[in-house]
Amino acid sequence: LDSGLTFVDTEIGAIYLHGMEQPNGAQYEFDVYLQGLPIYSSHSYTSHRHIIHLDSARFHARLPDRDKLVDEADVVKRVKAVLAQTIEQRFIQMKATLSAEEFVGFYDMLRHWELLRLLNDVPVVPPEALREIIAYPVCDTEVFDNFEQRPEKAMPRADIMARGIVSIDDDIKQDGAARYLFAWNRDYLLYHGNLDNGHWLHSLVRHLNDEELAIETVNETHQAQFQGAWCWVSVRFCDAYRIRLGQDVVEIRDEACYQGQENADDIIVPKGDCSAQVLQQMASFRSEYDEFQESTFESDSDAFIAFVVANTASDPANAMQQLLPNFCGCPALYGKAFVVELDQQGKLASVMAYPAAQSVQAQTPAADR
Repeated sequence: LDSGLTFVDTEIGAIYLHGMEQPNGAQYEFDVYLQGLPIYSSHSYTSHRHIIHLDSARFHARLPDRDKLVDEADVVKRVKAVLAQTIEQRFIQMKATLSAEEFVGFYDMLRHWELLRLLNDVPVVPPEALREIIAYPVCDTEVFDNFEQRPEKAMPRADIMARGIVSIDDDIKQDGAARYLFAWNRDYLLYHGNLDNGHWLHSLVRHLNDEELAIETVNETHQAQFQGAWCWVSVRFCDAYRIRLGQDVVEIRDEACYQGQENADDIIVPKGDCSAQVLQQMASFRSEYDEFQESTFESDSDAFIAFVVANTASDPANAMQQLLPNFCGCPALYGKAFVVELDQQGKLASVMAYPAAQSVQAQTPAADR
């Protein structure tokens, strides 16, 4: 047999298991030999492969070329079954000798071979099953930065219990970002799934979608309508807001929250957030051809920042300055001064040149002013 490789005798022949010394992916490809000659190979270009030398007393090649197995489909099915059994037996042996951290390192291979049940009583959780919220939640992580990441290493039960772990089944654009902001504020771990149903971790997971969600503002001042090139949305301004889930409440002062199309479909902006990051919860800025509209995103972001500053400014003149467009494309206006009047709906009512406005005001009797 192959020099230097260790084979296991089985009912179908000798099997060499690849990738059992160090974790290295799922390890699902294999080559089959009969009487020393290759006769079947699973479809893949990887060089990491299990090797099976079939018992020539039980299996036969087709004549005259001897390059195919007789009853190949049935033989391959049997080979896969025995290979799976052999891998399971090896993992059971490894579980008794390796540390918990070393054993869960084989997660990918255990998952592919449907052996995740072997992790059910292991006191650490593989990082593949967990996520941490590391940044402001957004609706599209392909366009914007990813706000979740996998922990660097396996986590023991005590650490998970001390930190807390939750599951969230929300589409931020549809359902809003409140549950993610709640979990981020509490520094909870997220359960990413993909463990056996009998794993002990399930008893620790708090399912936030099973709990009633309520959001209340603190010292809300007013609402205003933002009208961008892409995003049109009602915005509520306040000092802070509270997210209540079950009996727990978090108060957020520094991050705005979009409540989702299926909920209030508005944005809550606390005093501590003067950015436009909340637009990344509301929209992905993708065209009908799935292309990111970067210039539109940037213009809406700039407009939203000016909108927030204007709506939170204590001086009306400062608010007006933030909302006025740039007039650099009209030289006739350079150096000029104007009096601008808005109606009760915030629409432009009149514009007069500043000296002319002074003249009109001077000619108006005091009783008429």
